[in-house]
Parts: sequence; structure tokens; C-alpha cells
Amino acid sequence: MRDKGLVINTKEDLAQVEVFCFIESCHKCSARSLCIGQDQSKGILSVKNPLKANPGDEVNIEIPDSKYNKALILLFSSLLLVSLLGMGVGYFLSPLLLLSTSAGSLLGLLFALAAAAIILFRYFQKNNKNYLYPVIIDIIKKGDSHG
Repeated sequence: MRDKGLVINTKEDLAQVEVFCFIESCHKCSARSLCIGQDQSKGILSVKNPLKANPGDEVNIEIPDSKYNKALILLFSSLLLVSLLGMGVGYFLSPLLLLSTSAGSLLGLLFALAAAAIILFRYFQKNNKNYLYPVIIDIIKKGDSHG
């Protein structure tokens, strides 16, 4: 999805962009959870700034909907699978641990979810940061900060 916005602030390779939400497009946007101004008529997104836009610039941004949706599917399906496996392993190991089957299942579930959370957090932090962020793809109009 492409949208227009105004650069408010820049820091390193990221920019804060004020995006004017159109009611019908905002509710369908996959980056809605990242948007700071969800309840207002405009939102502020952190976006990658490869074009080195400055505050005051009017820009086009692209939100990678399909990649964002694939990442969410991977995240939740992994957590579901790990939860089921953890409960199953805990259930079958409960006699060896001298626990009831329900306590073993719960312990397996909690251990599996904790391990999965750590692994998935590191995976998304390392691998997906580069392509899940919205990106500035064009500077429409230079602001006053260019001199």
C-alpha cells in the first residue's frame, strides 16, 4: 500500500512521517498496529529513510502489506505449533518427572512458549527489520529545511 505523508523528524536511517489517514484505507492497513496516531485523523509512522528526506519534506511511503502479513502468519502459526508440541512433550514426560499429566502439560506449554518467544524475538529482530518497515520511496516536495 502506498500513501503520502510529511516528514516530522529524522534519526539515523529512520524518519517519523505524519501520514494522513483516509478512513477506508486506515482500517485495512496492515501497519495500523505500528501507527502512533491510531485514534486521530492522522498517524505517525517510523519509516526507513533511504532517500535521506528531511523534516518538512512531503514524501510517498510504501507499506509492505504482503510481507507484513506473511510475518504475522509465521509468528502465530509458530506459536500455535510450539504450544501444542510443548503440551504433548510435557504430557508424555510427566511420569518421568513425577508430575501429574496436567501439570506436566502445563509445564511443557510454558517452557515451550518461553523458548519460542526468545527465538522468534531474535529472528524477527535480526531478519525482518530490513523489509517489514514502511519505506520512503519518493520525495514529492522538498521542505524549507533544504535552504
